[in-house]
Amino acid sequence: MSTTPGAVERVAKNAWPALLVVLFAAFMDMLDLSIAAVATPAIQRDLHAGYTAGQWLVAAYALAFAVMLIPGGRLGDIYGRRRVFLIGVAGFTLASAACALAPSAGALIAARFVQGGFGALMVPQVLAVLQVLFPPAKRGAAFATYGTVMNLAQLAGPIVGGYLATDDLLGLGWRAIFLINVPVGLLVIVGTLLLVPESRSDQRLRIDLVGVLLVAVLAGLLVYPLQQGRSAGWPAWMLLGLFCTLPLTLLLAWHQGRSEPERALVPVALFRMRSFSSGMLQLFLVYGALLAQQMPVIWETQIGLGWSALKTGCAMVGWVLGLCLLGVPAVTLAPRIGRALLATGCAVVAGSTLLLSVLVGRDGLTFWQLFGCLTAIGCGLGLIVPILVNLVLGGVPRRDAGSGAGLANATIYLASAVGIGLIALVFFARLGGTGADHARAQEPALRASLSARAVPGADQDAAVADLRRCVVERTRALDPYAVPAGCQDGPAAGEAADAVHAALRASFADATSQSLRYPVVAFLLVLLLTPLLPRPGGGDGAGEGLGDGVAPDGRTDEREPVAY
Repeated sequence: MSTTPGAVERVAKNAWPALLVVLFAAFMDMLDLSIAAVATPAIQRDLHAGYTAGQWLVAAYALAFAVMLIPGGRLGDIYGRRRVFLIGVAGFTLASAACALAPSAGALIAARFVQGGFGALMVPQVLAVLQVLFPPAKRGAAFATYGTVMNLAQLAGPIVGGYLATDDLLGLGWRAIFLINVPVGLLVIVGTLLLVPESRSDQRLRIDLVGVLLVAVLAGLLVYPLQQGRSAGWPAWMLLGLFCTLPLTLLLAWHQGRSEPERALVPVALFRMRSFSSGMLQLFLVYGALLAQQMPVIWETQIGLGWSALKTGCAMVGWVLGLCLLGVPAVTLAPRIGRALLATGCAVVAGSTLLLSVLVGRDGLTFWQLFGCLTAIGCGLGLIVPILVNLVLGGVPRRDAGSGAGLANATIYLASAVGIGLIALVFFARLGGTGADHARAQEPALRASLSARAVPGADQDAAVADLRRCVVERTRALDPYAVPAGCQDGPAAGEAADAVHAALRASFADATSQSLRYPVVAFLLVLLLTPLLPRPGGGDGAGEGLGDGVAPDGRTDEREPVAY
C-alpha cells in the first residue's frame, strides 16, 4: 500500500478528523440497509406498492452491493482509494436524493439499486483509508471507533426509520429517510477533499470484467425469481433462470481458476479447503436468515396488528441491543473458545426465534413480548456475528487473507437478498393458503352476532359468503392496501367487518409464525456445521494472525476487521 508523495506529514496531522469523515460514510451505508426495512409498509401504502416491491426495497440495495463490493475495492486499489471513495459518496448521495423524490415504487427500487452499487464503491475504501491514516501499532483505537460507529448505525436504523415514517417530519413522511443522506453526503465530500490523503496499491492489479459480468448475471438469476416469481405467476423462463445458476456457477469457477492472481475476483482455490467451504455456507445461512426474519415481523406488526412504524422500530432495537451487549465479550473470548461461542449463539438464536414463532402464532403478540424475544435473539447473535467471519477465515493462508475477506463480505450481502426472497415465499404461501380456514373460524361468531340482531338466515348466508370471499382475496392480494372487489360490497361494516379483521389478523399471525421456522432451521444447520471450522489459535498456522481481522477490500496482506 502506498500514499501519494508528500502525504505522510498530512496523514499524521489529520488522522482522526479524516477518520471521522470516512466513518460518516460507513455510518450512512449501515444505517441505510436497516432504516428502509422498518418503513417498508409506510412506503408501500404511500406509493400503492405491493409486497414484491416491499421486498425489492431492501433486496435491491443488498444485491447491487454484493455484486459491486469486490470490484469496488479493486478499483480503489488501482485508481486511488480517495478518488473512488469520492465517486461512491457522490453517487450514493445523488441516489439518495432520487429515492426521496421517487414518484413510484419502480423508480424507488431503481434508485435503491443504484444506491447500493455506489455504496459498494464507497465502503471498501473506508478500512483501506484507515490503514493509510494510522500505523499498525496505533490502529486499535481506530478499529474500536469503527466498531462503535457500526453498532450505533444498527441501533439507530430501526428507531430513525420508524420515527421518520410515523411522525411525518416536515411533511416529508418516509422520504425524509433518504433525504437525510444528502447533507451528510455533501459534508463527507468536502471533508474528504480537505482531509483524506490519496493512496493506491503497490501491486499491478487489473479488473476482471468477464468475472464481474458472470457474478452479476449469476446473482441476478438467483435473486430476481425469488423476489418476483410469486407476483409474476412463476413463468417458465424464471424457473429456467434458477436452474441455470448451477452451470453458471461452474462456468464462473472455471473462469476464475484460469485467471491470473492479480485479476481473479473469487479465490477458487480456497474452496478446496473444507473449513473455508463449510464456513462460507455458514455465512450464507446466518446472513440469509438474519435480515430475512425481520420482514415477516415488520409485515405482521404494521399490517397484521396495525402498529406504527415507530413502535415496530423501537421493538426491533432489542436485537441490536443484545448484539452489542455480548459482542465485545465474544470477541475477547473468541481466540480461546470461538467455536463453542458460535455453537451457543446458534442455539440461543434458534430457541429464541422458535419462542417468538409460538408467541406470534397465538395472535396476541405484545410489544414487550417482541422486544424480549428480539433481545434474546440479539444476545445469541452477539456470540455469532462479531466472530464468525474470522472463524471462517481462520484457516486461510496469509497470502489469500484479503481475497477471502472480500468474498466473505460479498456473500453476506448476497445472502441478505436471497434470504428475503426465500422467507417471503414461505410467508405468502402460508398467508394465501390458509385465508379460507381463518375465515371459516370466524363464521360461528359472525352468525351468532347476526342472529342476536334477528338477521334472516338468507342474509346470514350472504354475509358468511362475503366474509370468505373478502378474506381469501385479501390474503392472496399482491398489494396489502388495495381493497379487492370481493371486499367492496357486503362485509363493509358492523359484525362482518369485525370478522374480516379478525380473520386477516389471524392469517398474518399464522403466516409470520410459520415463516419464522426458516431462520430456526438455518441456525440449527450452522450449529451442525460448526465443528468443521478451524480451531481458534490451533491448526498448522496457515491462518495465524487472522483473529485480528482482514480487510474487506480484498487486496492487501495488511489485515483489518471485516465489516459485518
